[in-house]
Amino acid sequence: MMRPAMTKLAIALALLALAHGVRFGTFTASGSDSYGYVSEADLWLNGSLIIDQPLHDEFTWRWANLTLTPLGYRPGEIGGTMVPTYSPGLPLLMAAFKAVGGETAVYLVVPLLGALAVWLTYRLGLKCGGSDVAALASLALLVSPIFLTRSVWPMSDVPDMAWWLAAIVLAAEPSMPRSALAGGATAAAILTRPNLLPLALLVGVLNLVRSGSVRAGMPRAAVFTLAMLPGPIAVGILNTHLYGSPLDSGYGAVNTIYATSYFMTNVVRYPRWLIETQTPFILLALAAPVLLRRTGRLRESRLALFSVSFFAGVLLLYLWYTPYDDREYLRFLLPSLPVMLAAAAAAFGALAPSAPRARAAAFAAVAVFLVVWGVWQGRDAFRTRGYEARYRAAARMAAALPENTLILCNLHSGSIRYYANRMTLRFEWLAPDVYAAALEEMRKSGRPLFVVLDGSERDAFRARYSGVADLSWLDQPPTLIAAKSVFFYQLWPRASAR
Repeated sequence: MMRPAMTKLAIALALLALAHGVRFGTFTASGSDSYGYVSEADLWLNGSLIIDQPLHDEFTWRWANLTLTPLGYRPGEIGGTMVPTYSPGLPLLMAAFKAVGGETAVYLVVPLLGALAVWLTYRLGLKCGGSDVAALASLALLVSPIFLTRSVWPMSDVPDMAWWLAAIVLAAEPSMPRSALAGGATAAAILTRPNLLPLALLVGVLNLVRSGSVRAGMPRAAVFTLAMLPGPIAVGILNTHLYGSPLDSGYGAVNTIYATSYFMTNVVRYPRWLIETQTPFILLALAAPVLLRRTGRLRESRLALFSVSFFAGVLLLYLWYTPYDDREYLRFLLPSLPVMLAAAAAAFGALAPSAPRARAAAFAAVAVFLVVWGVWQGRDAFRTRGYEARYRAAARMAAALPENTLILCNLHSGSIRYYANRMTLRFEWLAPDVYAAALEEMRKSGRPLFVVLDGSERDAFRARYSGVADLSWLDQPPTLIAAKSVFFYQLWPRASAR
C-alpha cells in the first residue's frame, strides 16, 4: 500500500484504540488508583486538596487517623485532615473534562490519550522508516497486552506514555514552536508521574541534537527548558504543601520507595515480562541502530539509538523501585514502549525483503502474529468493566444504609465514600492488637457498623483477626450481598440475614 493508505490505516488504528477504551473502560472510581485519580479531580474543582476527617477527634486507637483514611489518600500534615497520594497531572486533566462534559467525560481522558499515542507512534515510525514500518509500529502498540489492559482504567499509565511520546515526536523535528510544545508535553508528563523527571534530559538532548547545529540548537534547547520547568516546579510546590517537603510524595520519602535490595528482583522481572508480553519482536529494537546504520540511514539510526537509550532510562528508574509480583506492573515501562516498538519495526523493515510482494507478505505475517498474540495475552482487558462494576453495586447498597453508618472495609473504602457518602474505615491499618478496642469505640459511638468484604478479602480478614476476636459471624450468611461477590456483615445493631 502507498503512504496515503497507510496513513488512513494509522487513523483507523487510533480510532480503534479510542473505541476499545470507551467500550471496555471501567467508568468506575474503584479500588485505590481509579478512585484516587477520579476523586482528586473533584478536589481540584472544589479548590482544595486538603480534606477534613470528621471523626478524627472521636476515635483514639493507635493509627486511627490511618484507619479513617481511604485507599488513595494519606493523613495530612495538619491534624484531622487527609490528602491525596497521587500526582496532579491526570486529575487536573480529568477536572477540566468534567467541568466541560460532566462525570462521564472524566473517563474519556485515558481512551483519548491512548488513541493519540497510537497515532503518534505512527508519526515516530515515519521518522524511523517508511510508512509500512510506521503502520506496523502503531499496530504493535494497539495490540500490546499491557496497552490493552491499561487503556480501560482511569489511571496515569497511558496518559504518561502519551505525554512523553508527544514530547519525543516534537523534539525529533525541532523548530521554536515544536521545542516549546515538546517542553510543555514534558512538563505534563512530569506532572503525571514525577519520578520520571530525569527523562526530560534525554528529550532535551534529542531536541538539541536534531536541530542540526549547536548554533540552531541552543535557542531551541532554552525554549524547551523554559517550557518544561513549570512541571517540576509545580510538583515541588504541591509536595511541600501536601507532604511537607518538595522531595516527598504521596507514596512517602524517596528512601522508602527506592532501595538497592530491589535491584536483582526487578532486573529479572521486567525484561522477562517484556518478552513474554511483546514477544521477541521487541528485541529487534536493540539491533535497530546497527541495522539502520548499515543501510546508510544515519539519521534514522541515531533516532533508534535514542529510542533504546530512552528505554534504558525508564528501566533504570524502576530497577531500584519497590518490586511487585504481578506482570501488570510492566505498566511502569509504558512510556518507553512506543519508541521501542518503532525501533523494532524499523529493524524489521531493514531485514525484510525489498521486493514489494515479499515485503508486504512479511509485514502482514508479523502483523497477524502480533495481533493474535497480543489480544490473547491482553484478553483480561475485555472483562475488566464487568468485574469492576461490583464497586458501584456495593456503593448503591451502602447508600441505602443509615447516613451515620460506619463501614469497615478496605478495597471498597474509596468507592463507598465516593458514590454512597458513607464513612469508611480501612482494616488494613487496624492492627490486630487494637481490633477489639477499636470495635468497642465504634459501638459506643452509637453508629451502625457493617464489615464489607470483597470476595478476595474474607480469608485475609479471618486470618488477620481470628486470633484476637470471635469471628463466628463470618460463618453466617451475610446480611447483604452486592454483585454476588461483595459481602455486607452487620455487626450492630444485630439484624437477621436477608
